[in-house]
Amino acid sequence: MNVEDIPVPAMAAIRVSKEGKSALFETTIIQTTDNKYIYTMPVRVDNKLVNFEAKGLLKEIKIEFAPFEFYEWRNISIIRFVEDGKSYLRIRTTTPGIRAMAWSDKPVTTAKKKKQNIIKEEALEVVNAAQAVQANKEAEGEKS
Repeated sequence: MNVEDIPVPAMAAIRVSKEGKSALFETTIIQTTDNKYIYTMPVRVDNKLVNFEAKGLLKEIKIEFAPFEFYEWRNISIIRFVEDGKSYLRIRTTTPGIRAMAWSDKPVTTAKKKKQNIIKEEALEVVNAAQAVQANKEAEGEKS
């Protein structure tokens, strides 16, 4: 699929990966040009702009052309630019998009939720460890 064939506006998701970890961010396509540039709204998490310009990230975008019809562009580059005082993303691709399935990951909408989940997981691990210790004590008590 060619960039010039992307419907405008269109829902899209940007996935960034590094060292086996990935995050998904939703955005909206607002313009395309000369078959290699895709322009989108900026991505914000907790009202802060997400920076996609870090080194070593694998970046890809998946665009919804119609319900359950997605195309994906891999190895894209993303830069943020400002025009008329507003931020936008310019995505550059050198390859055509390929037909794809929707990503199963949930998009990142807040960093706070992630921290809460980590705390919850840590608390659950502590509870499980305490229960295991208690079960071992009870098992040893039954043996005596």
